[in-house]
Amino acid sequence: MVAASRAKASDRATLLKKLFPIIKKHYKVQIPKGNKPVLETMLYAICLEDSTVEEADLSFKRLFTEFPDLNEVRVSTVGEIERAFEGQTASEWRAFRVISVLKFVFDKSYSFEFESLRKKTLDLATKQLAKIKDLPPFVRDYTLHEVTGAHLIPIDPALARLLVWLGLAMPNQTPEQMGEMMKAAVRKAEVESFVFTLRCLAADQKLHATFDPTKYTPPEGGYDTDTAVERLNHLLTHGLEKPTKSTAAKKAVTAAASAPAKETKGAETKKVAAKKAAPSKTPAVTEKPAATKKAVKKSH
Repeated sequence: MVAASRAKASDRATLLKKLFPIIKKHYKVQIPKGNKPVLETMLYAICLEDSTVEEADLSFKRLFTEFPDLNEVRVSTVGEIERAFEGQTASEWRAFRVISVLKFVFDKSYSFEFESLRKKTLDLATKQLAKIKDLPPFVRDYTLHEVTGAHLIPIDPALARLLVWLGLAMPNQTPEQMGEMMKAAVRKAEVESFVFTLRCLAADQKLHATFDPTKYTPPEGGYDTDTAVERLNHLLTHGLEKPTKSTAAKKAVTAAASAPAKETKGAETKKVAAKKAAPSKTPAVTEKPAATKKAVKKSH
């Protein structure tokens, strides 16, 4: 058995080859069209984080149809821009990031042209994007991969949780660390296939709770890669995964803690029942002897 902490790049590459056909049987994998302008690429990445391609496409379209131009978006409030992200998680944060990106680009050149990023080296381009306030690592890496063609694997929180559950990463790793580690198992030409195939599963709202570490605690040392295929088949066939032993143990502790109270309550109930069943201590009224009754009649 191979835990995530001991899995090698070759193990991860082999596992991915087994997992992809299973996922593709259940989902239609969509890879969005590239070659967008740099600024639009960044805005699309904001729409895409922790979401399906369909959700991202819809939000991206709204962003460009509900506002007359990008300058109108830049000067709008977060609440107004949130409308474009209706139905997506963290809509407020997405709107805030859109404003941050547009303000940064506009303040730099008084326009919305950011094509100069293509001409920079990866190091300089990375430093340039690092200046944008609250820009998530996923948006940065997605943009750099699309624009510069660098061998980067953009990992958002949803995909990171799935990688842990599959045994491809460790629970204590950041998305950036996971992306760097997976480069050894995913070739540059396969990055889009990797990201968007796994995204189908990671962003599935019906199943994503299975990968939530707050609900299903990962085992120490990470999930076993040898059981990943079996677990994935079970999940896609039967739905949500059963709680792990750690989660079951927590429930058992909670049940044990509440047991004394239940027993006390049961004991009190038995005492009440015993009192009702016991004979009353009040003396019963008995009838007078027959002879006494006759004597009473004669005296009358």
